[in-house]
Amino acid sequence: MSEPQDAVQDLAAAFAARDLAAALACFAAGDDIGYAGSEKAETASDRPAVSALLGALFLRPEAYAWTTLSATVHRHGTQAYVFAEADGVVHTDTGKTETFPYRVSGLAELSNGRWRWRHCQGSEPT
Repeated sequence: MSEPQDAVQDLAAAFAARDLAAALACFAAGDDIGYAGSEKAETASDRPAVSALLGALFLRPEAYAWTTLSATVHRHGTQAYVFAEADGVVHTDTGKTETFPYRVSGLAELSNGRWRWRHCQGSEPT
């Protein structure tokens, strides 16, 4: 069975592949979802807005991903708060790679055996 912290890597895989359908599948069903990224304009508070935001991110000339280093999970039944420290990486379309510290946190829900984000925030600590 899936664990709450699996939601972190599932979303990272979708980001790495720039796969909008896979990224949206990482979120809970319905429109009551949210996503916030590192940049000021990277906030979305329903499924159409999350789809538009992630779609725009995936059109950039670079792909993002991260690998979890550690995770703290506070589980309450079928919901869990997840906080993960990660190593982020950006692969540009010109072949350059850059790494950076990254954090992913939010509320995940168990649905059909898989943990999915209700709200997710990714950020680059300074």
